[in-house]
Amino acid sequence: MAFERPPRWGLIAIVVLLLANVGLVLLLVQRQNSEPGPTRSVAAATTGTTSPRTTAPATGTRSSAPGSSAPETTGDPGVLAVYGDGYSSGNSEGGTGAAGWPALVAQQLDMQLQLSAATLAGYVRPGSTGQTYPQLVQAQPPADASVTVVFGSRNDVAADPAEVQAAASATFAAILAADPSTRLLVIGPCWSSAAAPAELTAVSTAVQAAAQAAGATYVDPLTRGWFAAPAGLVSPADGISLLDAGHSYLGDLIAPLVDTARSS
Repeated sequence: MAFERPPRWGLIAIVVLLLANVGLVLLLVQRQNSEPGPTRSVAAATTGTTSPRTTAPATGTRSSAPGSSAPETTGDPGVLAVYGDGYSSGNSEGGTGAAGWPALVAQQLDMQLQLSAATLAGYVRPGSTGQTYPQLVQAQPPADASVTVVFGSRNDVAADPAEVQAAASATFAAILAADPSTRLLVIGPCWSSAAAPAELTAVSTAVQAAAQAAGATYVDPLTRGWFAAPAGLVSPADGISLLDAGHSYLGDLIAPLVDTARSS
């Protein structure tokens, strides 16, 4: 069976139509290759988004920024409260201000100092301000002190030991009532030579009994011989007052006691 041959213009039309179809197919293929497909879009989204694992660690940001949770390098070292006589206040012979043992100890231990002391004062004997130790505490109670030191007093040498013990008990009770968390360190009376009178030993025993009853730490300078060799430490003018060297000597003795009390 033979087909009829189409006219010439029909062949031309067929050729043109075929060429047009080929061109259309090529155009579609080119357009498809030039547009991002779904796979390329996903790849772009993956590389363009930063995951939490690729960011800088959060801990690094906190440690370099103010208010971080890193441990503080500075802090409140605590308050040192001191009550005493002329061996704590100092006088014209030495130990006033920054040269006094209380200030030296506070500086050495990086503590804030609260000092309440008066020359000639004791647990029973009024000092130069007219105040006894219980009255010094009443006038200036310890203010949230890490350690409270009560030092002395040789000025009670002529007092009745029973009265000294009662006054010492009242002093310690007032301190602990005002500041229950403070560590109480009681240092007994000092003598400026090795030959302390028996009366002062009795005073030291009375203060020790009151300190132990209050749960305080007691240190006895008489039995430890703190000023058994007073040369260069005690004023030659009166044989009693401490020179600056005497206060420095006391500072070296007392600082470890305060530090131990603070850490207990």
